Amino acid sequence: MKHITRHKPSGTRAERSIFGTIFNAMVSVLLVEVALLVASIYVMRVGPQLDQNAEDILAMQVENRSRYIQTILNDAQELSTLESEINALTQELLDSGRIDLATLDSSSITAYPLLEAATPKLIAALRSRPVTGIFLVLNTHDLNERSAGNRLPSIYLRDLDPDASPSENNSDLLFERAPAQLVQEQSIATDKSWSPALTYQAKARGYLYAPFQAAYDDGAQLSPADYGHWTITPYALKGDDRQAIYYSQPLILPDGTVYGVIGVELLTSYLAENLPCAELQGDGSGFYLLACSNAPLNLDTLSLDLAPVLCSGSSAFASGTTAAAFRRGIGCFRLVQDHVTYTASVMPLNLYNRNAPFSGDHWCLVGMVPTANLSAFSDRVQQLLFLTVLLTLIAGFLASFLVSERMSKLVHQLSAAVAKAQENAVAMPQLPTTGIMEVDQFASAITHLSEDVLASSTRFLRIMEMATVELGGYELRSDSVFATDNFFQMLGLATPEPLTPRSFRNALSRIAHSSLYRTTDAGNSVFLVQKEDGVRYVILRVTRICGETASEVGLLEDVTIPTLEQQRIERERDYDILTGLYNRQAFNRVCADLFAHPAQLHCSALLMMDLDNLKQINDTYGHDWGDQYIHQTGQCFAANAPKNTVCSRLSGDEFLLLFYGYDTQDAIRAELDKLSAALRASCSTLPNGKTLNISISGGVAWYPEDGKDLKTLKKYADFAMYQVKQSRKGQVGDFDIGVYHREEYAAQTQREFLQLLREEQVYYYFQPIFSAQTGRVVAYEALMRVNTPTLTSPSQVMALAHELDRLYDIERITMFHSSEAFEKLQSRGLIRKDALLFVNSIANVDLNDADIQEYHRRYPDLLKQLVVEITEQEDLDRACLERKRNIPGFSGAFALDDYGTGYSNELNLLELSPRYIKIDLSIIRGIEKDLDKQQIVSNIVAYAHARSMQILAEGIEEEVQLRKVIDLGVDLLQGYYLSRPAAVPSPIASEALDVIRTASAAHSDAD
Repeated sequence: MKHITRHKPSGTRAERSIFGTIFNAMVSVLLVEVALLVASIYVMRVGPQLDQNAEDILAMQVENRSRYIQTILNDAQELSTLESEINALTQELLDSGRIDLATLDSSSITAYPLLEAATPKLIAALRSRPVTGIFLVLNTHDLNERSAGNRLPSIYLRDLDPDASPSENNSDLLFERAPAQLVQEQSIATDKSWSPALTYQAKARGYLYAPFQAAYDDGAQLSPADYGHWTITPYALKGDDRQAIYYSQPLILPDGTVYGVIGVELLTSYLAENLPCAELQGDGSGFYLLACSNAPLNLDTLSLDLAPVLCSGSSAFASGTTAAAFRRGIGCFRLVQDHVTYTASVMPLNLYNRNAPFSGDHWCLVGMVPTANLSAFSDRVQQLLFLTVLLTLIAGFLASFLVSERMSKLVHQLSAAVAKAQENAVAMPQLPTTGIMEVDQFASAITHLSEDVLASSTRFLRIMEMATVELGGYELRSDSVFATDNFFQMLGLATPEPLTPRSFRNALSRIAHSSLYRTTDAGNSVFLVQKEDGVRYVILRVTRICGETASEVGLLEDVTIPTLEQQRIERERDYDILTGLYNRQAFNRVCADLFAHPAQLHCSALLMMDLDNLKQINDTYGHDWGDQYIHQTGQCFAANAPKNTVCSRLSGDEFLLLFYGYDTQDAIRAELDKLSAALRASCSTLPNGKTLNISISGGVAWYPEDGKDLKTLKKYADFAMYQVKQSRKGQVGDFDIGVYHREEYAAQTQREFLQLLREEQVYYYFQPIFSAQTGRVVAYEALMRVNTPTLTSPSQVMALAHELDRLYDIERITMFHSSEAFEKLQSRGLIRKDALLFVNSIANVDLNDADIQEYHRRYPDLLKQLVVEITEQEDLDRACLERKRNIPGFSGAFALDDYGTGYSNELNLLELSPRYIKIDLSIIRGIEKDLDKQQIVSNIVAYAHARSMQILAEGIEEEVQLRKVIDLGVDLLQGYYLSRPAAVPSPIASEALDVIRTASAAHSDAD
C-alpha cells in the first residue's frame, strides 16, 4: 500500500495562561463588528429600498409592455383607408344600379355585388394589420327596431396566425361569415362556425350595435373613426369557442347614410401571447390585466374601479368582474381580490379621441403581482440579515470561548509526539502523558484507533486478494493519500512520484478526460482502459466522508465481462444486422428522448430516404446483391453522417436520419449536401462489370417550422420524399405546406390560365385621359379585366404568363381585343373619334409578321391613334422596341409608364424617347404637401417640355392633388377623381372640370 503524509511542525510555545487575554480581545472585536453591522442595515434602509426597487421595476416593465399593446391596438383600429375604399365601391355600385340602399340589408343576394367587391379590400387590410380577423356587416335600418334573429349580409375573415408569413393563395385564412357563392369564388376555407350571414342579437354586447346605433342616432355628424368602439368584454361568435375583443366603426356615405360597420378582432389567445406574465415576476405569480375604467386614469383619486377585459396568467380576475384599486403612490395601486392583496402598475391606453361617443371608456394595461411575492425578496433579505447578526453573535462568543480554551491547553508536547509518530506509518504511536485527564484519554484513544485502522486495513487487503475480480482502492485526505499497489496499474497509469494529494487528483483528472466510458445512474465512473491483452472496463465508486477529518474513499473494480455482455445484448436489440444502423425501435426510443428535451433539438431536420432501383437490382442480380446495395448504403451513412445525427434503417430500402442541435437550417443543408455527395461517390461493381452508384430519393421536414413532434415530422418527410420520387428521383427535397394543402389549387389555376388563353376570356375597361388646360378627353387607356374562379386580376395573369412562357399570347390578346373594343365604342359614338388609344405592351415582346399584317388588315386607321405604353419591369430590349416603332402605319408614339417607381428610370427614358411620360401614382399621392415630390415633377416637366414630350399625371384621387399637378405644369390628367375605368367610359366629373377651368383662367390672367 502506498502512503504519504504531510508533516506538521511541532510547536515550542511556552506554557502560560492566555485564556483571559484571548477571550476578552475576541469578544471586544466581536461586539464592535456586530454593532457596525446593525447600524449599517438601519441607516441604509435595506428593506424599504428593496420594496421600492421592486415597484419601480414593475412600473417600468408595465410601461414598456403598454407601449407595445398601444401600437397593436392603434394599428388594428386604423380603418380610415379601408372605410374610404368601401364607401367608394358602394357609391360606384349605387350609381350603376347594382345595389339599392333600401334592400341592401335584406339578403346576401341583394348585397352580393358589394360583398364581392369588398372582399379583396378586406383581405388586403387583414394582411396589413396585427389582427386575427376582419369583418363587414351591412345594415341600413334602426337596430332598435330590428328583431333578434334577423340575418344580416356580412363578410367575416379570420387569420389564426397573423404573425406568420401570408400564403400566396390565402390558404391560411378562414371564412367565419360569407355567402356560399363568395366562399366558392375566393377558394378560401370555412371555419367550423361558418354561416352565410350574421344573426342579429338585439342590443348584444358584440361589435354591431354600439358603433352603428351611436352614428345612426347622432345623424352621422362625426367622422366614422369617432364612432369607433372597442368591446369591453370578450365575445365569441355563435358556434365558436374562441373569444375575442372587437373594434368596429360605422360605414357612412357622404350624404350621411349609415349602412353598416367594418371592424377587426383580436383573439384573446393572441393578445395573451403578447402579454407574457413571466416578465413581471420570475416565480410566475404576476400577470397582466387589460382593463377598462369609467373614471379618468390620470385623476389623483384614492380609488379606481377596473372592469377586466383580458387577464393573462391568473383566474382571479375574470372578464366581467370589477376590481377597486387604491392609489399607493405615483402610478402604483393596491387592490384586494379573493382575500389576496396585489400591487399594480396602471398604464393608460389612448384608444378614443376626446369627446368621441365612447371616450368615457378609459382603457389601461395593469401589471399585477401579489404584494407578498413582490416584497418576498426584501423580506428574505431582512430575515437573513438579522439571522446573520444573531448567528454571528452566538458563533462569535462560542468560537471565542473554544479558541481561548483550546489554545490555553498544554497540547504542544502531545502535538509533537503525534507528528513524530506520523513519520513511521506502520508503527504504533507512543504518546506521552500530560497530567491532564482529558488530554491523556484523547492520546490513548488515538493509540487504540491506530491499532484498529491497521488491523482493518490488513483484513481488507486480504479480502481484496481473495476476490474473483481484481479490486483496487484509495483513501484521500487533505494532507495524505493511501492507494493499493494495483490501483494505478488497473487504470493503465504509472504511479505518480512523489504521490501527494495534488498529484493523485491530477492523475484521476487525466484518466477522466481520456478514458471515461460512461457514468452510471448512481454517479459512478466507468473507464475504458487499453492494455496489451485487450480492452478492460473498470468502475470507480467513490464515497466522501464528512467530519473534522474529511476524507474520500474509492473502490476500483474490473467489470470487463459484464460490460461486454451488456454491449452485446444492447447491440442485438438496437441495431440492424445488415447495415449496422439503428433499427426502428431504437430510433424511436432515442428520438423520443430528444423530443422530450426540446432544448437539445434547437434547429433540426428529419430526412426520410428511399433507395432507388433496389427492385431492379433484386430482379436482375438476385437478393444477395440487393442486400449488398443496402449494406453499402448503411456504411456510407455511418461513415459520413455528422456527429449530431441519429441514423436508422426502418425496413426494406427505407432509411431515416435526424439531424439535431444546429443553429440554422443552412448549417443542416451544408451537411445534407456533403452526405449527398458522399452517396453519389460511393459505388460498387455489379456481376456484369458495370459500376453502380448509390441513388437515393429523400424528403426533409424541419423542426420546429413544419412540426414539433416526431410523428408529424415523419408524415411530412414521407410526403416530401413521395413528391421527389414522383418528379426527380435521386434528389432530396424540402416539405412544402403549400404543396401539401394546395397542389390541386395550383393545377386548377394553370388550367384556367391555359383555358383563358385558348378562349381569350378577357375584356377591357377604358379610363379617359383629359387635357390639363381644357378638361377635354385626349385619350383612353385600355385596362385588362379577367374573371375566373381563381384568376381575378391582371397581375395573376402576368405572373403565370412569365412562369409558363406565354407572354407573347398576352401581348397578342391585348393588342387585338383592346383595339376591337375601342373601335366598337367609336362606331357607337360613345367616345371621341379623334381620341388616342393607350395600350399596355410588354417591353421585351413584339408581334410576329403574320400578326402585324392581320392587325394592319383589321385596324388600319387605328394605328395612327395608337400609343404603346411600356410596362415591363425589366431592362428595355432595344431591338424589340425598334421593331414596334417601325410597324407600317404606326405613329411611333410611346408612353413610358410608372415613371418614378424605380423601374422606369432615366436610362429607360433616354433609350425609349417617349412622346408621353406617365408619372406614377406613388408620386402623385400626397404631392400637395411633399416638397420633394413637387420638385421631382417640376424637373421632369421641364425636361419633357424642352423635348416636345407631354407629362401625364395618373392616379389623381383628390382635388388638392389635381390643383397641385396643374400648378406644376403637367399636360394630361388621369385618375378616379376625374373619371373611373368602365366598359363605357363616363365624362369628366363636374367638380374636376371646374377645378381645371378655374386653374386655366388663373393662368390666363397671370399671362
